Amino acid sequence: MTATLSSRPDTRHAAAPRSSAKRAVRPSPAPAIAPQAPPAQAGWHRATVLELPARGLRLRIGAGAQEVDARQAFSCLVALQAGDTVAALLDEQRQWWVMSVLERSGAQDLVLQGRGRLELSAPTVSAKAGELLQFAAPQVRLSCEQADAVGERLNLVGGAFKAIGATLATLFDRVQHRSKQYTRSTEGLDRTQAEHMELQARQLLQVHSEHALIEGERLVKARGAQIHFG
Repeated sequence: MTATLSSRPDTRHAAAPRSSAKRAVRPSPAPAIAPQAPPAQAGWHRATVLELPARGLRLRIGAGAQEVDARQAFSCLVALQAGDTVAALLDEQRQWWVMSVLERSGAQDLVLQGRGRLELSAPTVSAKAGELLQFAAPQVRLSCEQADAVGERLNLVGGAFKAIGATLATLFDRVQHRSKQYTRSTEGLDRTQAEHMELQARQLLQVHSEHALIEGERLVKARGAQIHFG
């Protein structure tokens, strides 16, 4: 009796795969690099002031996060404040310039400043203020051919006043003068005309001259506890 051989391999006793077999390791992907914003092109840009010029002028360009150092143009006389929206110019040398202030939030206060001399030259210069017009300086000089001051009330307060001129004319309804000492010197004629004239001295009233004339059309009267002539 002949045995029949099978051509199929017997896999019942095949060795099971080892659990410790090494698996293929995939390389981790490289971290993504954020694309950098392209440099600003030369020309005009809208910017926001971040720091004051005293600490270095710093701008934020547009609505992005680009911050640059800038200089204030010579013709821009407005004192900048943090938060101002300005017109910035980038020149061919990559220098940023603040040319003008476009917008400012808040009370819209405006201050003009210059590092050198500031002069206004025009045929007519006018300044109008709704509440207060104020000048503050160590020295104030006014040079003109004619000056007119018109107002309901004029107050002058100072340590010393000096007026020099050829003619002085004043016209008032009432004049009051009070001082600790009053000295007046006149080289020529000194005349006072009044309807009633009164002189009062607490201690002594002295009138001295080379010639003294007292004239009354109706009455000349001298009254005192003692009267001395000569």
